Amino acid sequence: MTSDTRHGNATTVPAQPGEWRDRLNSVLTASVATALLTLAITMIRMNERDLTFTLSPVDTFMQALGIYVLPATVLMLLLIVGGMLGAFRHWFFAGLAGLLGAIVGGVVGYVQQILAVGLPLDGEAWSAIFLEFFGNNFPFVAIATLVAGVAAPLMVRAVERREAQDARLAQGGGLGDPRRFSEAAEKLAFVRVPAGNLDEAEVSGAERATVEADLAAEQWEAYVELLEEYGWETREVAAAETLPDSVFTEDPVVIIDDVAIIARPGAPSRRPELPGVRAAIEQAGFVLEELEKPATLDGGDVLVNGDTVYVGASRRTNAAGIRALRDIATGLGYRVVAVPIRDALHLRSVATALPDGTIVAWLDAFERPELLGRIVAAPERLGASVLPLDGDTVLVSKAAPKTARLIERLGYTVERLDISEFEKLEGGVTCLSARSFG
Repeated sequence: MTSDTRHGNATTVPAQPGEWRDRLNSVLTASVATALLTLAITMIRMNERDLTFTLSPVDTFMQALGIYVLPATVLMLLLIVGGMLGAFRHWFFAGLAGLLGAIVGGVVGYVQQILAVGLPLDGEAWSAIFLEFFGNNFPFVAIATLVAGVAAPLMVRAVERREAQDARLAQGGGLGDPRRFSEAAEKLAFVRVPAGNLDEAEVSGAERATVEADLAAEQWEAYVELLEEYGWETREVAAAETLPDSVFTEDPVVIIDDVAIIARPGAPSRRPELPGVRAAIEQAGFVLEELEKPATLDGGDVLVNGDTVYVGASRRTNAAGIRALRDIATGLGYRVVAVPIRDALHLRSVATALPDGTIVAWLDAFERPELLGRIVAAPERLGASVLPLDGDTVLVSKAAPKTARLIERLGYTVERLDISEFEKLEGGVTCLSARSFG
């Protein structure tokens, strides 16, 4: 996690030692593997060049090894530098790093050979080095570019996902452990300032009501301030003035441990929100996964609780989206339970978890509420969306006083907040942020 933006003021937050160690581990793995694979393919390619049969396969192999071991080493070192700078986050930049590393490595290799036989590095020598990139050195450069562009991002992603799984198994995941939640070294919340056309946001199951923009802005500020009061580091996603639903940052992304899944919203009008969210998430250092067509998934349909990921089968999340989420989450060591919901926009509109893992649910929204495990029924529909602030404190909408009293009876301190303008748009206290802790 390297940067923080709060109400337009950017500050720098030093990366945690564990983050650098994990990134270095994944980059080293990808860089070494890329360099070795490039070297192996190049030597095989060079072995095919001796059509005179005057050299044995062993001789041609050793000859190729002597020529390309230094360029491959330089390639590996430059890939490590590029990977630590983030080049492996995208295939294009990974391929560019491979191209540059192979060119520099090739130059260094030829310079070493020229100096080894005592020839001068004059204009003729440099001309020969340049021409070799269109001759013997071309396969090495092409192979390095392709392998780095395709394989390095995949290897980095695989290593980082494995590390995230190991960390989850070591610490426990989701809520379900109030002590770990309250003692979390980092609690991060992504938020986005309300758009100027907030009143044009999607409304599917509720009658449209007039939204007071000024009051909504005040309520959003109060929400962000409350998160910060309870130790959450808030980072603002770049404002999207023409995207009315963009304030609901819970929906474009699902964060599970160190993995951020860029969702594919069920409402096409919300898909333009993704680039801004992706940029903020990527800057924070998460491992990125992205859903592709035909999958649709809204983050509001995903509830992580203990070692279980519940996903709502709703109007916004389809079967392909559930399968895609299951593939990622099971790879991280979670089990995934699909829960059909009715007369509700999202799962987390009608079911959320307390710090101890008990789920607060509006039972009328479920055909099979037993799928959710340990449940306490919310006496008000708006009370089913609650947000743990720490191990002992839970945020409840001011519009759900009976639910607030029920949660207090369960031993929690309750913060009440008025979010009426967002509730007019089917939003709840979880919808206004995408959160991670650990």
